[in-house]
Amino acid sequence: MSVDEVSSEENYPDLQQMKQSILENVQVGGNLTTGDNIQNISIYQSEPPKPVGIPQNIPYTGATDFVGRSKELETLHQKLQRADCVAISAIAGMGGVGKTELAIQYALAHRETYQGGICWLQALEQDVGTQIVNFTQVHLGLNPPKDIKELRDQVRWCWQHWQEGNVLVILDDVNDYTQLKPYLPPPASRFRVLLTTRLRLLKSSERLELNVLAPDAAIALLESLIGIERVQGKLEVARELCQWLGCLPLGLELVGRYLDRKSSLSLAEMQRRLHEKRLEQQALKTPKSESDMTAHLGVAAAFELSWKELSPAAKELGCFLSLFDLVPISWLLVEQCFPDRDPEELEEIRDDFLLDLHLIQHEAKETYRLHELIREFLHTKLVESKQTNNLNQAIALTIAAIVQRNPVCLTEILKKRLLDWSFTQDISQPSALELGWQVRIATQAWIDGIGSLANLVVPRHNDGSLPPLGVRLVQVTDTDVHYTYFQTGWYFGTDSLEDVVELSPEVEKLFAEHDSGFAPEVEKLFTMGWNYFTSTPLKQQASGAWQRTFEQIVDSLSQLLQQRSLPVEAGYLSLEAAWHAALHLSKRHHSYANPIPLDEIEAHLSKVRNSCFSLMMQHCLNQLRIEVESCRAKGETYLSLPSSVQAFRTTQVLSPELLLAYTADIYQGAIEGYQQLVNTLFPKFLPKLQLASILPARLVGVVVPPHQGSDSVSISWYWERLPFRAVFLDNSRISSRFFGRSYLG
Repeated sequence: MSVDEVSSEENYPDLQQMKQSILENVQVGGNLTTGDNIQNISIYQSEPPKPVGIPQNIPYTGATDFVGRSKELETLHQKLQRADCVAISAIAGMGGVGKTELAIQYALAHRETYQGGICWLQALEQDVGTQIVNFTQVHLGLNPPKDIKELRDQVRWCWQHWQEGNVLVILDDVNDYTQLKPYLPPPASRFRVLLTTRLRLLKSSERLELNVLAPDAAIALLESLIGIERVQGKLEVARELCQWLGCLPLGLELVGRYLDRKSSLSLAEMQRRLHEKRLEQQALKTPKSESDMTAHLGVAAAFELSWKELSPAAKELGCFLSLFDLVPISWLLVEQCFPDRDPEELEEIRDDFLLDLHLIQHEAKETYRLHELIREFLHTKLVESKQTNNLNQAIALTIAAIVQRNPVCLTEILKKRLLDWSFTQDISQPSALELGWQVRIATQAWIDGIGSLANLVVPRHNDGSLPPLGVRLVQVTDTDVHYTYFQTGWYFGTDSLEDVVELSPEVEKLFAEHDSGFAPEVEKLFTMGWNYFTSTPLKQQASGAWQRTFEQIVDSLSQLLQQRSLPVEAGYLSLEAAWHAALHLSKRHHSYANPIPLDEIEAHLSKVRNSCFSLMMQHCLNQLRIEVESCRAKGETYLSLPSSVQAFRTTQVLSPELLLAYTADIYQGAIEGYQQLVNTLFPKFLPKLQLASILPARLVGVVVPPHQGSDSVSISWYWERLPFRAVFLDNSRISSRFFGRSYLG
């Protein structure tokens, strides 16, 4: 402190007292006489002491053994010798992979390399510029001149006056590099800067991306925390525990310290608790007693830091990816699940958020993967976003949105078994009602997704609504092995029921062996209003309800296709079925040349009850009604076959011309009919249908005439794509061409 400017009693009334106070404690070897007239006193602060040793403020680490990172330590040192600034980030996780601990261990191992000091700065919570000035004051004894007012200028002065020797500056947990950059030391100097960050910063050559520990290193870390004997005694369980934690250092350290505090807790019991409570298990939260841990957050809290950085669209995408099993995920499949989103927009979300924050890991070309604990964390967020406390239901609702947007995409997902991960088996078995809700959500999603096709294959009321679903879990024992079967049925009775209810106990006998009591039980259930029963072994998988409902739909569609029972508009496919029904009703068997009056057909149809006929004949009767209506609309009074078909059926001696006309009409009419089916029933399946890739095309093959008295024509053929709109039918003796429009574009 200097008081040279103190010179006037007028300005300072207590000047005399101040002077006396200043000299009170002055000690000299002899006598000191001041007199009464002290005009000027200057007091000079002594030079601060020079720092002793290497100035540093490396934080304390509680790690007693640093395992599994020796190669990374060496790689980090090499990078810092070549670059002014290096970032430690993570490949497989947002937080907890050991970035801060690696920086601490590097600083401790290389103190002698940085004789100018090691300056540790907290980049996330505090002002970095102020921290740098404070370090120089405390550890270097330097004070920026008072006439330097701006903080950036003060920091620049500190770098310029730093003591000799190489210097390591560590900025821990950087989340905004642009704000920190103005405070960094000058490049191409004796300063080296080391960043730890959850972001993907700097060039790849200036970045060290940490992966999780190798399995053996994870076991070694666990041994260092709870003892070798405790691990080696249950090595297999220990390996499963490390695998569930994804070999994440933070998770391993938290669980290891928890086990160390609870010496009587077995590894198997620890694993059971983790399966039961997931990330909410106390072992994965940092307790107050662990103040010596480098990381001061639990696993979920560490992940939460990156979650807050995500945009709403990135959060939605991240939760969606958590649906899949822990397998490489094709990005093309992800794009198909969001057909309404611009692929470039999805790509930006992936790269700018999920990859940069290490929510997902790039596995190979256009494939990505989630870390085990990241997936667990995203599951909790998925439940929150769907406003439900149930993961099963949250997943069902999310998959339902996919089916409604693109049902074909889910069929691929099911086929590739990407949803075949099981819900935890350690919690209590889900109730039949809970499983029933998943089936109901899945069924409604298929209805919305496949449109008019659902009318043919999903049990519904006449108004299109789903009837109540009855569900039941039944235990079956087979040679001392217990199986649980999930049984369902749909209710079409008149009673008012909830959407999902417990199925009547009588249903158990329905699925028992076909003994004498089977038929009466079936009749009783039908009388009660129950129908469409199914029974399958219980599978607690994310895909369970979807696989079950999808298989039912596919089986029903296959049956309709085999029976040629898909409804079509008026045309050749419709006429073929309609003529079959007309012949049956009018008793004109095998009559092809004579038209049938529409009045006669309508008279027969008015007396028909479809339920008395087979499914195939029911289809034919429905198509007959369609054809009669079409004929009436055109002013016709008879139903008749095309002339080429009549000639083929009635002529004894077939000429090549008759055969060609008959075959051409059949195939052109069939193509038109199938095009109607595609456009009306399968519009969302078009990209996957073979028909979409063969039209327009040339039909090439050999026509084999029928045997005498036979109705069939054998044709060996294949389709060949054409560059123009034409279809050919070639034969060694016959060659002709007919033109048609391009049905699919």
